[in-house]
Amino acid sequence: MIGNWQFTSHVSLAGTLIAGLLAAGSFPLTAEASSHREAPQIAQDQFVDNTDVYAFISPSDPDRLVVVANFVPLLIPSSGPNFYRFSDDALYEILFDNNGDARPDIKYAFKFTTQIINGGTFLYNVGPIANIDDDNLNVRQSFDLIRVSRAPGGGAMQETIVQDAPVAPWHVGDRTFPDGSYEGVARQAITDADSGETVFAGPRDEPFFVDLHVFDLLGVNGAPTTDGINVMSIVMEVPIDSLAFEGNRPAADEDGRTAVVGIHARAERPRVTVRFKNDDPHNFGGFVQVSRLAWPLVNEVVIPLQDKDNYNRTEPVNDVANFGAYLLDPELPGLLNAVLGAGCAPTPDGGRVDIVGLLSPFGTAAADLLRINITEGQTFADSGFPNGRALTDDVTDTLLTVLCNNGQPLGDGVNANDLAFFDEMPYLATPFSGNPVL
Repeated sequence: MIGNWQFTSHVSLAGTLIAGLLAAGSFPLTAEASSHREAPQIAQDQFVDNTDVYAFISPSDPDRLVVVANFVPLLIPSSGPNFYRFSDDALYEILFDNNGDARPDIKYAFKFTTQIINGGTFLYNVGPIANIDDDNLNVRQSFDLIRVSRAPGGGAMQETIVQDAPVAPWHVGDRTFPDGSYEGVARQAITDADSGETVFAGPRDEPFFVDLHVFDLLGVNGAPTTDGINVMSIVMEVPIDSLAFEGNRPAADEDGRTAVVGIHARAERPRVTVRFKNDDPHNFGGFVQVSRLAWPLVNEVVIPLQDKDNYNRTEPVNDVANFGAYLLDPELPGLLNAVLGAGCAPTPDGGRVDIVGLLSPFGTAAADLLRINITEGQTFADSGFPNGRALTDDVTDTLLTVLCNNGQPLGDGVNANDLAFFDEMPYLATPFSGNPVL
């Protein structure tokens, strides 16, 4: 259940800085990965590692919001015989704040289950797969989806809106999915809930584009080092009315805290797991948060090593109290100057209140939440980081430019994904094959 539902009120700066900074052109300098393996402990538990969150108005229906939450980073396509999947022992959640207090008002919780049809073989599939229910698919996953929302007068309402929905299989190879048949099979995992949501879960091409050579003392060569790898994705398309405060989409001229929803994703593990010599592990004590993500790069490059694990365990509502000092005086600009002579501006007196302003649009409580305007009239064309995040947004260049704060655009020389995105569910590109025909 979502715990605390209380309302709070905060005053913040307007989040209008980025448009003025992103001049035409790019100065190839440096980059950072989005939040892949960003904290010491989560790097040891990759199946619950959040990598990216995206949110944008549907390109086909402006009354619907699309949210993408990716997990399990940097997946090599030829990773058999036990191909990547979601963890059966975890909860994967997408949470929404619709009144600007940085506390969740609605959450969607995904619980996955794996079934092995024939334990007498080592194979993921025992023949070509023609459809998602094919008898040849030996290892398959499904999920239940639970919606939890604030109840009138306090407490919470819980409803299972999807049961036993299929997860798209791994793209094992072109012998398993001959003649380019994988995407057609994967799309059979798109599920419509009676309550209006459309959901998809399964492997996709890694949509985040970046040069990962940055970790060699901030050096890059413009090579997109996330090309050719996959990620596990949850994609939701939700009626905006169902997410809005009190179920009413705000008017086009609304500029208060309910004009936006704040979104983050998280993963939870059982609080206690007991392992037995001759039995499966047993879990006790409910679930505890082990990973969270909203804005790209916050835990990656703003939060230092000593607090990264703590960041993954805490709630957005406490971000200013817990981590505000790092936001007001980020480390990265000094590193760019010391290592590369980038000429980033010094931290001004009073700190980087511009960053705090970007995290608190429309007077919302400052927090690491990906906020998007949901007022009437908003369309896909209006969705772009930091007003949500479209799949094509080059957030690396944007955030480097903001952090350096010297009026010059910075970038890593990687400006687009290796594959084109779709304009309908599941939006992300087809995952790479583990055994492509050359």
